[in-house]
Amino acid sequence: MLIMFFGELLMAFFAVWTVHHDTHENPNIARTQRGFWKNKLTFSMFYHMEHHLFPAVPTIKLPELAERIDKLLPELNKKQTF
Repeated sequence: MLIMFFGELLMAFFAVWTVHHDTHENPNIARTQRGFWKNKLTFSMFYHMEHHLFPAVPTIKLPELAERIDKLLPELNKKQTF
């Protein structure tokens, strides 16, 4: 039970705080982090800006959606991480 509790705390940190902190200038949007390994390990959870723009798109399709958005709006703020 304790392990499950700590797992939920880590999930809240990675799924909520890391993608939303310091976005107070535009609270309706979230941060996208496109690092290969981070997204492989979290099932593309960090394509978060794409998720906010198009919430009906399945998670598995978010990398493809990100490529399409990049072609249309290359000026959007994205962050590449490990």
